[in-house]
Amino acid sequence: MPPKMIGLVVLLLVLLVFTLQNTQPVAVKFLFWETTASAVLTILISFCLGALTGWLIHYLKLKPSRKI
Repeated sequence: MPPKMIGLVVLLLVLLVFTLQNTQPVAVKFLFWETTASAVLTILISFCLGALTGWLIHYLKLKPSRKI
């Protein structure tokens, strides 16, 4: 089995264990909005928003600016 496949299987197993251990609901509050969601869903959404923000900032910095 190639090393990349072994790494992927290990990563998926760790993710599965993490998911099964963090199913309890947590309160999520943002400005005037409040809801409950599972801890895993909250962490996953936060991670995706952070990654998207980082990618967007990186993309905007690399984009050549036009001089008028």
